[in-house]
Amino acid sequence: WQSNQKKLSLSKILKKKKQQSFPTTGQQKRDSDTSRSTAEAAVNANDNDATPPSQLKLNAAATTAEEPQVVSTPVTRDDNAVLKPIIRATSNGDESSTPPRPGSTRRSVHFSPAVVNSSFAAAAAEETINNNDNNDPFPDYQGRKTTSKKDRMQRKLSVCSSKYDINGDGQLNKFEQLARSLDSNGRGSIDPITVVKLLKEQDKLKKQQWLLLFGNIIQWLPLIVGAVYTFFKFTERQYQQNVGGKILTSMDYIKEGIVTSEEIESLWELSRGRAYPLTNEHKREYLRDGFVVLPNFLTGEESQALDKVVTHNLNEMAFPDLLTKCSRKFHGEHYHSTVTHRFWQQPRIADMLSTLALDEDTAYMVTSEILEMPSGVACIPQWHWDFLTFPQNYNASFTTGTQIWWSSEEVDGNVGGGLAFLPGSHKWANEVDEGAALHLCFAMNLFDKMSAECTQLLDREMVVPKLSPTDIVVFSRFTLHRSVARNPSVPFKSPTGRRGYTLRVGSARSIFKQDTMQCFPSHPSSNFERQLKEGKRYDSVIDPKTGIPNPHAIYRPMNVRDSEELMIQEGNGRTMSTTTFLHYSAQSIIRQKIKWKLAKYVEDAVNVVAQRKLLDMSCKAAPTPDVRAYD
Repeated sequence: WQSNQKKLSLSKILKKKKQQSFPTTGQQKRDSDTSRSTAEAAVNANDNDATPPSQLKLNAAATTAEEPQVVSTPVTRDDNAVLKPIIRATSNGDESSTPPRPGSTRRSVHFSPAVVNSSFAAAAAEETINNNDNNDPFPDYQGRKTTSKKDRMQRKLSVCSSKYDINGDGQLNKFEQLARSLDSNGRGSIDPITVVKLLKEQDKLKKQQWLLLFGNIIQWLPLIVGAVYTFFKFTERQYQQNVGGKILTSMDYIKEGIVTSEEIESLWELSRGRAYPLTNEHKREYLRDGFVVLPNFLTGEESQALDKVVTHNLNEMAFPDLLTKCSRKFHGEHYHSTVTHRFWQQPRIADMLSTLALDEDTAYMVTSEILEMPSGVACIPQWHWDFLTFPQNYNASFTTGTQIWWSSEEVDGNVGGGLAFLPGSHKWANEVDEGAALHLCFAMNLFDKMSAECTQLLDREMVVPKLSPTDIVVFSRFTLHRSVARNPSVPFKSPTGRRGYTLRVGSARSIFKQDTMQCFPSHPSSNFERQLKEGKRYDSVIDPKTGIPNPHAIYRPMNVRDSEELMIQEGNGRTMSTTTFLHYSAQSIIRQKIKWKLAKYVEDAVNVVAQRKLLDMSCKAAPTPDVRAYD
């Protein structure tokens, strides 16, 4: 339409037609179908018209003369869709002022009212039908072909975007959209420059990830190395103690320059062999409270020599303590040192224990341990009894087992760092002794927390004895006790912390029992090669004819001193076999880590959700049944 004067504007007609609402009732729909048929017939008639071009020109002029003139306006794209059927190619008879190009033809429009009206009616009817098709809830019943959701979604994607629809689901996911956004030219492919940039960024990100990983490794490396070292050291030292049977002799200490021969002799003959002056008050305190402090049991020189030996034993064979907060631990120490073994076997100690704590019965060495406590925390801050670590029957008198504790540094209630005891608690665990009865605060399961009332009672009534390195405290195996943290303003003198040395002692009438607690590993010495049979008394190792203990016996009487040669010769009998050690280690892991800790976590989680005690599956740290005594 190049000539504005020759164009006939149909904008008003189109506007009027667009404003009309096309009904969808049955009768009106049939009228629309009729209008569409009429329009198609008119278009076909015009298309098949064989009238010469000259006659067409005259007809157009006549039609123009009969109809009123209207103002010419541009025709839109939607209007062209309606007008397209009535546009026919004509010769260069257009009266436009623009001359035609050679060999070209111009298009002239014949505005026959019948044709125009019928064309608009047909277009409106078709639009109504399409709208009805899209909104028809029962398309299958109309006999029309339906389209799937995938096809409709695919029609929404452009040709370029459809190339990035890798999944073929008719839509782009976030990764496909990201790839499409990189195609700035819309060609369906990413240009090489963009690809190179992406590869450079990817390489940069990989380097950053490696740097981040390396940084994390550096950050966690000390913890990883520490954990691996701790586990390795724990296993190696446990194997060394319980299987290897390493024994440090007096010559080893002298060669290493730890102590002199004179210092060793002073440890073997405390106070030059003089007996400790026990008083009746000491005995009354022990029977009443379950513990008593014996001041000046050692001289200053003897305590210093003992500290040197104990520290060397820790350095040589101690393992990291995985159960408590102590920094280092050496369990069964006197089995691996002839110096400390003979230190305990002297009348000053053996006679004192027999008279004070064992009802005049012979004292037998069961085991010993060294615990090193740092200044910051307490080794074992929970209240506990040690009777379950004694390999003997539980339901027995408190006079069947006792303990000695020595501290390398001064401790008391003000500076802390020592042990707290609960007076009278040695008669809470059973009803064997006179005046003994089960107390409400006695926990048969040692892993269970005490009630708030019991905790307040214990903290209110506890006693922290004052001890110097020359003193010792003796307490029953049934006496409640715990560690006390050191006052931060008064740290320990030793940079590694305070060393506490404990000897556990049983009486001659004690009955040996291998497993003492249901959910806790038995004492390592219970699994030694030449251990007593269950139900046997400790004094069964004594030959009734000679009165001399069997050289193979594990638990040695303290009133008879063994020679270093005997200890070295019989050292293999105080160890486990490799098979026994592996079985013992596996049993400890299963009991402590799986049956108790893991099961306890599951049990607590279920009971918290259920808000009641629904599950009770964890192993209990309760005493095992006592064994029958053999004659």
